Amino acid sequence: MANKSGAKFKEPAVGTKPATSERSGEQIAQAACLKCHETGDKGAPKISDRATWTQRGSKGLDAVTQTVIRGHGNMPARGGMADLTDAELKSAIAHMLKLVGSEAK
Repeated sequence: MANKSGAKFKEPAVGTKPATSERSGEQIAQAACLKCHETGDKGAPKISDRATWTQRGSKGLDAVTQTVIRGHGNMPARGGMADLTDAELKSAIAHMLKLVGSEAK
């Protein structure tokens, strides 16, 4: 539309999808989650504590995601990454549960 008015913007290629900025669960876990969950910092359950993760995962991925959105104990809301989408959070949680061999139901 702008080019029809005299502008000289590059036209997008036909049939291409816009780039997505969604990060993978693994990327988010590396950037934020594992900072505390690898060491147990601030009381975070260690990634090596399969029993705790299994208990949490038994509540279901949606329930765990809602807890992470709100924050829990010393963990800040959204794991301290306010710009994460709900889908990104869910993906990160699923990745963390997979790391310990305790996927959510």
